[in-house]
Amino acid sequence: MLSLLVSLIPIALAGAMSTVPVSVTIIILLSPNAHRGALSFLIGSIAGAVLLVGGATVGLRFLPVRAGADQNTQLAVLGLFVAALVIAYAVYVLSRTRTTDSAVLGGLRTRVASARPWEFLVLGLAVNLRPKAVLLSLTAGALIGLQDLQLLAGTLFVLGYVLAAQSEILVPIVLRMRRPERADAMLTGLDRWMRRHSRTITGVTLLLVGLFVAGLSVARL
Repeated sequence: MLSLLVSLIPIALAGAMSTVPVSVTIIILLSPNAHRGALSFLIGSIAGAVLLVGGATVGLRFLPVRAGADQNTQLAVLGLFVAALVIAYAVYVLSRTRTTDSAVLGGLRTRVASARPWEFLVLGLAVNLRPKAVLLSLTAGALIGLQDLQLLAGTLFVLGYVLAAQSEILVPIVLRMRRPERADAMLTGLDRWMRRHSRTITGVTLLLVGLFVAGLSVARL
């Protein structure tokens, strides 16, 4: 279990360094709908992450991986395949020009003022469908699902990973609730900085995760 925990930490950190959920959270917190919108968005995001990671964990337990001498080889091949996908997407993100993220976030800024609680819930679910979120969730689910853990232990690992990865949303909300006067200025500055560097942050974190998973896979051979 200790090796699994060590493996999940960098993936959770990469998930927590996702720029889109942070920017969406800040937009909601700085809007007139801050109190009702932020909680609904957080619940939706956590629920979506649990479904993705939990689904991957359960699904991968049924892969035809045979116990025996060749098990590590099979797991290593699977890990290298996942790592290749993550690294390929990282290279794509780092090589592309700025796309429509800013336009989408700009439209969201005008929409949140009149949005209903269920719309924030759906938005929270939707942020988990970004390519980076899906790749990281599948990677975490693979690491957990292939450990042959008991139900309780597997559930705790899934929930622990999700809460760590969702700290990108949870921390700004808690900060805004505890110190609203100071939080607004801090969140505004953070929003500007992340909009300038979002592509680099996403690409570098994905690249590091891909290399980390590839290293773990090679170590199994």
